[in-house]
Amino acid sequence: MGGGTANVRVATGGAGGPPLGFASPAAVAVARSDAASAGSEAPNGGPPAPPVATRGFTLLEVVLAMTALSMVIGICYGAFHLGVRAVERGEVAVVNAQRLRVAADVLIRQIKSTVPYVTRNRDEDVYPYFFGSATSMAFVTAAGMEGGGGLVRVVYQVMDEPPRLVMSESAFFSPDRLGREPVDKPGERSAVLLEGFRALKFEYMLSDGVETEWRSEWNGHDEEALPAAVRVMIDGIPGLEVERWGQEIPVMTCHYGDSGCELSDEDESRVEEGDADEDEDDEGSGGGKHPSPDEPD
Repeated sequence: MGGGTANVRVATGGAGGPPLGFASPAAVAVARSDAASAGSEAPNGGPPAPPVATRGFTLLEVVLAMTALSMVIGICYGAFHLGVRAVERGEVAVVNAQRLRVAADVLIRQIKSTVPYVTRNRDEDVYPYFFGSATSMAFVTAAGMEGGGGLVRVVYQVMDEPPRLVMSESAFFSPDRLGREPVDKPGERSAVLLEGFRALKFEYMLSDGVETEWRSEWNGHDEEALPAAVRVMIDGIPGLEVERWGQEIPVMTCHYGDSGCELSDEDESRVEEGDADEDEDDEGSGGGKHPSPDEPD
């Protein structure tokens, strides 16, 4: 044995075996394995040869592998985060679109059904009840939300902190009561119709049959008529594709009524008839002021 190479000679006997003096391949492999495990001595009785070391990963390779793994994890997390945000934005957009549709349906139905209800103030002035500003609106409509409809006084008000549109209704009113109570007095029943927007504004159309003009305020006493239409503009609704949503709602009485947006003679006479009925009731009951128990007869 010399030079690190072992020649193995194994004598075999018997018919069919390999030639005498030569080892089979299996025997050669076993011999070499034993020699490698036990170590071989250097020639001439020197120290044994050092074992062959197995090659591992260097520090640079480990750093590069960790960097690549971190990049892959970051990309996967970013894609997952974007997907979650997209789903959340989609849900918000659907909810806000549904709320806007409900609010628009209520506004359209009630404004279209505006009634030129005759009102009388303390000065005995007769005029249709409709008052509006950029952030509030009060009128009488035939499309009440509760009780299956009917005439109700409805008030819309834009509140702050947070911005929201509040609607209130009142089913108990009279010409004199409407003309003497504050216009922005809320009704008995109120509800938040829409919220989550940045700004909401009302505008009112003045039409003489030829020209039209949009105004930021409306006073039924001064105009002596109803507006021909109401425009609603809402800004900053989350989830909508447009920054501003707007709707022009016509007042059907102005377009299909006999007297247009103004009061008819029949409407004015109805108030006078109501006064005459009250006078007859007073006369039938003795008329005048009923004496109190403390007053002499």
